[in-house]
Amino acid sequence: MMEGVPKENRSEFEWAYFWVVWGFIIIALPAMYVSFKSTREKKEIIKNQTYETATIINIEKVHKSRASILFIRFHYQYSYQGQLFRDYRDYKYGRYFVHFTEDKWRFVEGRAFPVILSAEDPSKNSILMFWSDFSQYSLPFPDSLKWSESVFYNQ
Repeated sequence: MMEGVPKENRSEFEWAYFWVVWGFIIIALPAMYVSFKSTREKKEIIKNQTYETATIINIEKVHKSRASILFIRFHYQYSYQGQLFRDYRDYKYGRYFVHFTEDKWRFVEGRAFPVILSAEDPSKNSILMFWSDFSQYSLPFPDSLKWSESVFYNQ
């Protein structure tokens, strides 16, 4: 690995290599943790799946990270066995919502969408709003949500 590096530069190369490796580890570990947690939660939902109806109670724009990546956050609530749960789901603005401007939010607030959840732990859930949400759980996109395509995608 160090064959092409001159002797006088080896120390600098070793330190640079050290920081590159540790930088990668520091960035990769949190990302892997989030990925494993998400996968574990999805498996639990699939194993103990049940469905309820969620109502969108609020929509807002949020900026995440230092790069100020814009997301649309959908706040929703659902009831399971008499207990009320509130949660939210973030979607990247540029990926889904080029035509979903703030003046269209009123068409979605107060509307019902299915939510898939774990019967064992109903706080573990996923609202199903888009084709991609349904496909994650190998579910067909229902005809009852066809109205949303014109609101979200301007179709």
